[in-house]
Amino acid sequence: MEFLITILVVYGISAIITISKIFEPLRDVAEKKSPNFWKFLTSCMQCLPFWVGIFVSFVIKNPVVVKNEIFPIYLNNIFAYLFSGALFSGTTMLIHTLFVYLKGEDWGIFVEKDRQRKIKKGIIKEEL
Repeated sequence: MEFLITILVVYGISAIITISKIFEPLRDVAEKKSPNFWKFLTSCMQCLPFWVGIFVSFVIKNPVVVKNEIFPIYLNNIFAYLFSGALFSGTTMLIHTLFVYLKGEDWGIFVEKDRQRKIKKGIIKEEL
């Protein structure tokens, strides 16, 4: 049960940052000022949960367990957090894909409205 709650926490944090109105100004600044790393980090429902997953695993001190006798303990710990990030990224993307599927046409309308808003504010250029 704790694992499911952790997945939902990572999804919630990631969705708030990548989709919500409250973080819209942050995403706009990231897209305008830093068109590469920060733009993708603040708008990607697969990228952000990787880092949120690592952070949450670190905070709750409960990463995916990695025990490999070949590697020293510190490498096992690094791999544990990297695997946690990957696991949370995948599960969050799965939940988000289901969410988009269930929203159907409404999701496409939301995405198009957001694109038009960015064009109007000069954050992105209209594609011809």
